[in-house]
Amino acid sequence: MNRSGIEYLDYSWSPITGCLHGPDTCPIVDDCWARAYANRFRARYGPGFRPALHISHLNDPLARKKPARIGVSFMGDFCGPQVHRHWQAQVLEVVRRCPQHQFVFLTKEGFQLQYFKWPDNCWVGVSITGALPEVDRHNLAALKQVQAPVRWVSFEPLLGPGEGDLAGIQWVVIGSQSGPHARQPHLEWVGDIMEQAGRRGIPLWMKRNLSPPWAIEDLCQELPVRPGRGGEGNESVG
Repeated sequence: MNRSGIEYLDYSWSPITGCLHGPDTCPIVDDCWARAYANRFRARYGPGFRPALHISHLNDPLARKKPARIGVSFMGDFCGPQVHRHWQAQVLEVVRRCPQHQFVFLTKEGFQLQYFKWPDNCWVGVSITGALPEVDRHNLAALKQVQAPVRWVSFEPLLGPGEGDLAGIQWVVIGSQSGPHARQPHLEWVGDIMEQAGRRGIPLWMKRNLSPPWAIEDLCQELPVRPGRGGEGNESVG
């Protein structure tokens, strides 16, 4: 595992890499940082950024005993096209063997999430950009049907209004596009998400790439809580 540059993670772990999303499901496919990185290191990732299982890194979390927050397969999409079910099963088995860690999953294929029995130490999320409203609505609706300890939404990069009812969501992240073609989201788009999260009591994490216009010290950076048995709850999973 590597120390993560993503603010809300401690480590990144990529036992599965690669992504075959096209512009119909990913509006920044031509500006994807992971794809650009993989193209620089083709000896490891292969041509075309095709999905692959890296057996040599599969058991990496087992070597770390101190609790950590670990992003899973952010160098690709864990639920993306042509990712084999037995690869995913092997990853989730390692997750179950590491109850001390929190494992953070994120996908653009929300409907795939229902096919897994998620361990208690998983945060399961979908990407919503606002640029593909039909895809966004589908992903959010699919996420709400998932039986997962923490369901979360990543509005990053936020390229349009992040529409959708966040009822049943335990965490929200907002960020802008990065890289050479970076675009900052409109203030009203961010404000609308902040207002809904605040009204529903959903913890919110605003990434540092939103600043300016916000000062770094003014960014809200909260971690999720796990709902209690009755739907309420303040059990921190951070």
